[in-house]
This record gives sequence, C-alpha cells and structure tokens, in this order.
Amino acid sequence: MLNTQLKVGAFILLMSFIAGYLIITFGGNTFSRNLVPYYVYFEDARGLTKGSDVQVKGVKAGKVGDISIDENGKVKVELLIDKSIPIYKNAEVYIRTLGLMGDKYIYINPGSRKIGRLNKGEVLGEGRVYAGVEETFNNINKAIQEGDLKDLIISIRLLAKHIDQLVQENRENIKATTENLRAITSELRETIPRLADRIDRVAYNLERITGDNREDIRELVINLREFSKALREKTPKVMDSVEETANEIRETVAENRPALKSALKKAESILAKIDNGQGTLGKLINEDTLYNDIREGVNAFSEPFKVVKNSNLDIKLYAEKHTGNKDSKAGIAGIFSPKADRYIYLGVLSNSNGRVYRAEEIYSNGQTTVLTKRDYGILFDLQYARRILKLDEKSSLWIRGGLKDSGGDVGVDYQYGENIIVKTDLYNFGRDSGLNEPDKPQFDITLNYKLPNYPIFVGIGASDILNDRYRGVYIGGGFLFRDNELKYILGSMPKP
Repeated sequence: MLNTQLKVGAFILLMSFIAGYLIITFGGNTFSRNLVPYYVYFEDARGLTKGSDVQVKGVKAGKVGDISIDENGKVKVELLIDKSIPIYKNAEVYIRTLGLMGDKYIYINPGSRKIGRLNKGEVLGEGRVYAGVEETFNNINKAIQEGDLKDLIISIRLLAKHIDQLVQENRENIKATTENLRAITSELRETIPRLADRIDRVAYNLERITGDNREDIRELVINLREFSKALREKTPKVMDSVEETANEIRETVAENRPALKSALKKAESILAKIDNGQGTLGKLINEDTLYNDIREGVNAFSEPFKVVKNSNLDIKLYAEKHTGNKDSKAGIAGIFSPKADRYIYLGVLSNSNGRVYRAEEIYSNGQTTVLTKRDYGILFDLQYARRILKLDEKSSLWIRGGLKDSGGDVGVDYQYGENIIVKTDLYNFGRDSGLNEPDKPQFDITLNYKLPNYPIFVGIGASDILNDRYRGVYIGGGFLFRDNELKYILGSMPKP
C-alpha cells in the first residue's frame, strides 16, 4: 500500500511540475524572455497593480514592473516589455479594464515606424485611463445625485417652447418671403428678354458706327453679343430654379406645420406629466424614495466589483517530503486575499501516509477495542489566516486555523517582506488512535522563500518535532503564481 501511495504522490508531483511549466510557457512568463523597461506617467493609476498585464495591440507583451509617485505628484509606471516587440516614439498608452471583474491592464498602440523606435528606459509620455464598470456606475450615481437628469428635462421643455415661439413669430415673414421670391421671378421673366433685345440693338448700331477698322470696339461688340446670348439662355433656367425653391419652402412649411405643432403638444404633454410625478421618470425626478432606491441599487451593484478589484488570487502547485515519518505530499491550492491582512487557503493533495482516524469502538468481554482506519484518498486543506500584529514596515505576525490533511490545524506565521515566511503547524491530532502511532500530534516549522523574479518557491525546516521517533527534516517547493491568472480568466468572461 505504501509503495502505491508513493507512486501516486510522485505522479501528482510530476503533473504539478508539468502544469507549472505549461502555465509559465503559455502565460508569457518564460525565464528566458528578455524584457526591457519603458516608463509612462499617469495623473491617476487607480486599480493598476504590480504584475498587471501589458498588451500591445491586444497581444500580451509583458507586465507592470513598478509603480511609484514622482516629485511632481504624478504616477510613474515601469513597463517591462518583450525586447522583440518594437515601441515607437508616438506610442499611445491606456489603462483599460479587463472584463466583468474590473482588473486593470496596460494597452499600448505602438505608434508609427516612421517616427523612430523608442530606446530602452525612455518615457512613452502621458497615459490615459478608460473608464470601467465601477466608474460608469459612479458617474450614473453622480448624475442622479447632482440633478443633471432633471436639468436635462427642463432644458428640453424650454427648447420646445422656444421652437414653438419661433415658428409663430416668423410664420408671416416666411410667407412674405415666399411671395416676394415669386414676384421677383415673374418680374425677371418679363424684363430680362427685353433687356437682351436692347443689348443686341446697341451692339448692332455700334458695329455700324465704328466700321471695320476699330478692332477693340469690334471685340467689345462680340463680347456683348455672347453675354446677351448667355443671358437669354440661362435666365429661364435660373428663374425656374428660384421659383421651384420658393415653392419647396412654402410646401415644406405648410406640410410640416401640423406635425411640428403636434410634436410640440406631445412634448409639452410629456413634460407636464413628468412635472406632475407621473411615470417612472416623473417619480425619479419628483420623489426622493425612488431616487434613493436607485442610488442604493447602483452602490450595491458596484460594491462586488470593488471587492474583486482589491482582492488577490494566487495559485500554488507544490510537493514536500518529511524524512522522519517518511511522508510525501503533492497538491494544488488557491489563496484568496480579499484584503491585505487576511486570506483563505483551499487546497487538495495526496498524502503517502494517509490520514488515521477512529472508525468505531467495539465493547466485548469487559474490554473496549478501538478500530481505526487510514484514508489514502485525496485530502483537503481549508484554512483562514489573519494578521494579528504588524511589527514594522516589512515584518508581521499571522495566525491560522482550519483543516490540514483533512484534520484540524492551528498555526502561527512570521512574514518578512513579500518573499520570506516562517510557518508553524500543529495538526494530525487523531494519530494516537492508530496502531503503533505516536501519542503527540505533528508539529512542523518551515522556512519558505520565493524567488523575487520567478514564480518559484522553496522550503526547508523541521518535521514532527514533538515525536522523537519521527522527528526529521522537511524539504519542499513548487510554483506560486501571483499574477492573478485565474482571476483574469474569470474577468474576461462575457458580461451578462
């Protein structure tokens, strides 16, 4: 049985390393990737965190390296981008929101090759922020609170009154203008042909008077004749167009007058109902109850997005070995941190020693026999941790409680910075029920260290310290992904 469990543990450990390699490879975090730094400034980088994705034209190209505030009060963001991807001097940088969960990432439009490529360490300029789901609801809430919606209704009502007044005041002027155009057209039709005839006669007389030797006058006469001909040919068409335009103006005003008057009456009726508090919009503007309900609803709907945005989700793939009790473990776990001072740990694992628990008690001949079982199946971890003391800027003290290897567990941890943690665990309380098992629970002390630039951690410590027979060394390690990969996948799902 023991050999079988060792094989199961080794198989899970192998699969964990393969899964870790695939996640690193396809997630764009390969160790050999050559990343170069660029910098960008924002007025406000709210929601952006270290490790957030950097995309160039929608393709993942790197991550956010560091975020700081310069002496001018602007947010300085370091972007680590694959060296093979060109970024040009006129590149545009935005902070965008990823899916429903509200996570922030950097989107880059790389710019034009003609402008020239940006060198390593140079500044991309000023970045811009696209509004996300939370900002949208806040803007709606603000618009309702400040009365912008009511002001819009009042403006529409005043506009309707002004349009009606304008039509009423200018009705006679439009009519008079139309009649004047018609009169001018009729007069021109009669006058211009007579004028053209007179010009022709003047040209003929001038030609007879001047003779053939006055070339300049002859040219003038020719020009006058051409002008007369053009005037005679074009004038009727122009007059027809002017008359047609006048008719269209009159017909348009006549045709649309009833519709315009009807529309103005309907608008006035709707605005009157709104003023009287009729309908949803009227109640929204005139009654505080519906306004307060909508405001509370908007705030309540946006609250989960704030929680998800401020939380972290880490994925852990690990394996460990206890030399004293010869226990081997391998598993996968998720660490959800809704706030910086607490987290929930949930994991599944295989355990070569299994879990010993009391199955039943048999009473016979005045003696009680305790039957125990050892469970070699998949075991579970479920723990809640809370920071109880912050010693300084880097170090803090934590307390944990819950299940470990499907049994009770308590622990106290000391954390230094982001990468070093000393963990203590007291668990396996029911082992004294098993045959030839020690009476005391298992107590481990381990030191875990995570490599700063890679998703790898290693651990070493003392195992089963309370029991002389099983006391030994703890050795462990695995992958710890702190880029919220799973949360990004959930956030990119289609919105309802």
